[in-house]
This record gives sequence, C-alpha cells and structure tokens, in this order.
Amino acid sequence: MFAPRGLCSNRIFPFDGGPRELFADLFNDFDAIIAVMAVGIVVRSTAPLITNKKTDPAVVVVDDLGKYAISLISGHTRGANRLANMIAREIGAMPVITTATELLGKKSVEDIAEEYKLVIANFESLTPVNSAIVNEDRILVAIIGDIVRPRIENTDLKYISNIDQLKEIMKNYDVAIVLSPTMPPLEDLTKPVAILIRKPSLLSPERKSDSL
Repeated sequence: MFAPRGLCSNRIFPFDGGPRELFADLFNDFDAIIAVMAVGIVVRSTAPLITNKKTDPAVVVVDDLGKYAISLISGHTRGANRLANMIAREIGAMPVITTATELLGKKSVEDIAEEYKLVIANFESLTPVNSAIVNEDRILVAIIGDIVRPRIENTDLKYISNIDQLKEIMKNYDVAIVLSPTMPPLEDLTKPVAILIRKPSLLSPERKSDSL
C-alpha cells in the first residue's frame, strides 16, 4: 500500500512524487492496482502506460468517500470487473461496470474461460466474438476432444473432431467459440473464432509435449 508521506502509518509505504510517477513505477509490477483517488487522475496517469489488455494490470478506482468501485482497465481479461465487485461488497460501495456483456447479463469469452479454467489462446478474437455475444448473433460453441461440456445460453453446441469440420459448420454461424485440449490450426478461417484451451498445468506431460 502506498500513500503520500504525510498519510503513512504502519505497512503503508510513502511516495514523494505525484500519481504519474507512482503509476509509472508500479504499473508493470502488479496484477491489480486499487487507486483511491479521482478517476481523471488515474486516467491521465495510466494512459501512457497502457499497452495490451492481455498484460496490463486490472485497475479499479475507489473515490475518497468509498461510494463507488469503478472497473477502469482490463475489466474482462485481467479481472478488474471481479475486483470492483469484490471491493464493493467489502466496503459497501456501488460497483461501476461498463462492459456491455456484464450490463446485459451475458457471459463474455473471458467469463467462459475463467468459469471452466481455460486459457484464451487468441486474444485478437475477443472483440468480435464478445460483440457477437452482446448482439445475440449466431454463435457456435464447438468442442474438440476430451474437455469440459459448457452451458452457454443462446449458443449452439456441437462436437467436432477437427478444424475442417468447423470450417464447414461455420457457414451457418457468425462466430464460434472453440474449446480444445490444445491449440488447433486456424488456417483459412474467415470468421471470428475464439479458442479456449486447457491451462498448461492441467495438461498431462504427453499433451504438454504435443502442444509445444
């Protein structure tokens, strides 16, 4: 925990610069940052540091009176939405979540990956696939091999053995979410496909070597 030197006590580390310097020092060293200050200060301080939602830390802003817990950066991917909800429950604040899937009560690709302990293999697919979820487009959930059997509303679930089958089936869908033990080849796919695979720690030694 960090605070201006005059506000420090036990277990609170002092900093003598401004918020810009503090964020610059801490941004890449933590998975999540809770900033008790105005949103505008955090936006101006973190804007030059933001690079990739896959690696940027979750940033939640809490106002000085503890009325709001605002998910600001990496809401889905790095867990700022979940963190904002947790903080709000602990301090009696209102969580402020602005991502469309949460507002509409829908599961994003990131939510599905977290629920079933999977890893998103191609982050570039998130925006089009999540947009399709929000818009209630035609969504295919394809299962390859021995993996979880998810329950995802407003989707069609099909079991396939290879990507060639997916290419044929995709003619009837706008996007797909593929659950596979390892990363399948994606050549010649013309529509957005999010790939969710097992976490490396959950792969057997044989499958780990196959996936390298």
